[in-house]
Amino acid sequence: MSYIRNITLSLLFFFLTSVPALSTPDNRPISITLPDTLIKEIIEQTLPVDIPIQSKTILGSVSIDAIKDIQLHKNKLSGHVTLSGHKLNIVTTIAGHKLRMKIGSLTMSFQCDASVRFDAKNQTLYVKPVITDLQSSDKAKTEIASLIAQLFNDREFPLRLDKIKPIAADTGDKILNIAMRVNDVSVHPGEIHLQATPQITSSKSDKI
Repeated sequence: MSYIRNITLSLLFFFLTSVPALSTPDNRPISITLPDTLIKEIIEQTLPVDIPIQSKTILGSVSIDAIKDIQLHKNKLSGHVTLSGHKLNIVTTIAGHKLRMKIGSLTMSFQCDASVRFDAKNQTLYVKPVITDLQSSDKAKTEIASLIAQLFNDREFPLRLDKIKPIAADTGDKILNIAMRVNDVSVHPGEIHLQATPQITSSKSDKI
């Protein structure tokens, strides 16, 4: 899910920019704790964000407009999510012919509890949302809202953390390139813990 990836990359960017002050000469792992207040602020700054519909039966666009009441628990996070869909169509097949049924727009909200696990070997963070208490602004479109929700419900979405580009810091006469191998990402009540090993290289600055 692209919105989860955006939020995750924002958190890791904050983490990586803290590396120069926290790194150790022998490249031992470093750690940082991100409080829920910071995570809520990052999410608010990230939204709204479009998410892809990977379905042959539902066409159109869907965006996450808001995530409220965000709470962090042991190995999971929860919040109340509001989605909006635009130019929605349902594709059905009758007697071998594909037909489109125009739905239009709708707004839906639901409670989402997402479990989180991190695979250090593959540098992949897995997020698995579970959707409950689904509500639609248009009762006639509740069934369509349910179909959209099922595209994301109880599925594990992989987020590759090794795709993050190194951070470059200009010190005047040198450029420091800060890469990071994430060792662990864990969710705890009220905070997220990140642990990683910094890999720092330098090169001469073009300004010299």
